[in-house]
Amino acid sequence: STQSTGKCTITIMAPTPELWTLALPHRTQILYATDISLVCLMLEIAPGSVVVESGTGSGSLTHALARAVGDTGQVHTHEFHKERSEAASAEFKSHGLDQIVFSYHRNVCLDGFAVQDKADAVFLDLPCPWDAIKHTISAFGPDGGRICSFSPCIEQVQKACSALAEEGFEEIQTFEGIERQYQLSRKRIWEPFVGNQRHKKFRSDQRSGEKACNGWLNAYVKGGPKKDGVGHTGYLTFATLPAKEFLKVRASESKDVEMDEKNKNDG
Repeated sequence: STQSTGKCTITIMAPTPELWTLALPHRTQILYATDISLVCLMLEIAPGSVVVESGTGSGSLTHALARAVGDTGQVHTHEFHKERSEAASAEFKSHGLDQIVFSYHRNVCLDGFAVQDKADAVFLDLPCPWDAIKHTISAFGPDGGRICSFSPCIEQVQKACSALAEEGFEEIQTFEGIERQYQLSRKRIWEPFVGNQRHKKFRSDQRSGEKACNGWLNAYVKGGPKKDGVGHTGYLTFATLPAKEFLKVRASESKDVEMDEKNKNDG
């Protein structure tokens, strides 16, 4: 809605996750719209999905996840820092999300996740995601699902990818989203008369007021990327966990192959 005070006009906008990302109190570094949109897309989050997150941080991504899963979905978010967990939980309640977002004070790298056999997607924003990846297996539902790990450093990505492969994840991919905003500007270019163009109507330079007697000034609109802007934020690593029954079969077959190799070597 729009309200006028006589001296100025105030526009009151409906709250959205995007506005909250721009206005929230920063307790940690946060994810912004470019990375958040890719996370929601690649994790295949839809209304009714169950998403597990760690860590909560300032709750920027959590609000976007809550909108994506809708009233029929759930977001279970974990934070090892007690004060941050309590502050985020209070914000979720004040924003009317306490029936969708469930907040836990928990170190998932040591204690695992509070959710078991339920998640469709898992998101990790941790200093050592490789320590938590092994615990995500039990958090996923029987059909498996998608996982994303956000890391600012490529060394973290390397360790996380190795851990994902060891735990049986497939389709491992890493992306870096770089935002480039373009700006438009006007440029006036002098174009002299050529040949029989002299009969064309003279034009004026509105800024100087001088007549163009042997040509004219044309105004063009040009576009180009801004010189300043958001650069590197982090790397997003995605992977797929197959159905748990398939993982069991694959593990059993792997053990049989190892036994056969051992018997051949012993023989």
